[in-house]
Amino acid sequence: MTDTQLNPIFSRLLAMAVAVFCLAGSVSFSHAADNFYVVRDIAVDETASSASAARTIAVQKGQKRAFNALLRRLVPVPYYASLPVLDDAAITPMVASFQVANERTSAKRYLADLTYEFKRDDIRKLLRSNMLPFSESFGKPILVLPVFLADGRAYLWDYPNPWRTVWIDIIDYGLRPQEPDSLRDDWVQRLLRPVVIPSGSLEDMKAIDASQAMELNATALDRLREEYGAAEVEVISASLRTDTDGTLFLDVTRNVVGQTELATLQTFKGSEDEEGLMQSVVFDIMGRMQEEWKQQNVLDFSIENTLAVTTDISSLPDWLALQSKVKSLSAVNDLTVKDLSVKRAFWHITFVGSIDRLVAALDQRDLALTDQGGYWTLNQK
Repeated sequence: MTDTQLNPIFSRLLAMAVAVFCLAGSVSFSHAADNFYVVRDIAVDETASSASAARTIAVQKGQKRAFNALLRRLVPVPYYASLPVLDDAAITPMVASFQVANERTSAKRYLADLTYEFKRDDIRKLLRSNMLPFSESFGKPILVLPVFLADGRAYLWDYPNPWRTVWIDIIDYGLRPQEPDSLRDDWVQRLLRPVVIPSGSLEDMKAIDASQAMELNATALDRLREEYGAAEVEVISASLRTDTDGTLFLDVTRNVVGQTELATLQTFKGSEDEEGLMQSVVFDIMGRMQEEWKQQNVLDFSIENTLAVTTDISSLPDWLALQSKVKSLSAVNDLTVKDLSVKRAFWHITFVGSIDRLVAALDQRDLALTDQGGYWTLNQK
């Protein structure tokens, strides 16, 4: 094991922070579930001359891994090569707090799952100073129907459907890559676009069958989408074949329901392990889903607008909840209430980017921003 040298002042500060947080057991995070700047479950395992020294090294390394995972989450893939590389002394001031879970120690070893919360303004400033585009948006779920094609048949609910089994293992049972650390750190985070697989209940089977799914039956698919509260549905079919030399191939077609572009067939090559090939393909598809969403919601700080809107008020709690939803949008910089009555509010929303982007972002929060001939209304759907 190579020795790790720490800046003496940084080392003492880090050791003190570790001691305080480990004694406390945990740190409360404000709105952690919705906080884009919380990076959770960074698994660390370090050995040193003592458990205390191993803990200090683990927290330091975990902090850097969490910081890099956050940048990869924020910035589109084409810009990864330009991500800033910072040392520990530069990263530490950007950490708001961290949390320790599943802590285990021996005489010289330290293991834990660490969660870090970073300061949003500091990270934003860093990315903007490096001219890097970024997105801070969570979207509504995508409902995926995995159809397996074999022996001239299409399988959705029926056995065998190994394609659906792999999707369930990943989505419902949390199967994740364990190495390298960067891949594990990325996949253990909350998805930007959650993915849902239908449970296969009797109601699901009545709603749609394999042939209807392959035909993209709009009525059946829309009924299923509403049942699961998804924003869109994708029918993703796959078939296995083996080349004469024993090479395994998986042919995949991804149909996004309602999309005008024709779906294309993609072929993935793997080893003789069918399940392993399917798993890698599912991670590839899910990664593309996340990246597509990220690129669609990049923040454009070159444009700032202020929009006057009117909102109907049914009750004070509903009005406060609606305001909270709007304020949570990463593109929104400021809210100003200009006039408020028992039944109606007139207010200004200051935001970056285009109005179309704002409309789409509000739609993800079940809010409808509507242009009534230049007169804008914002109400709960």
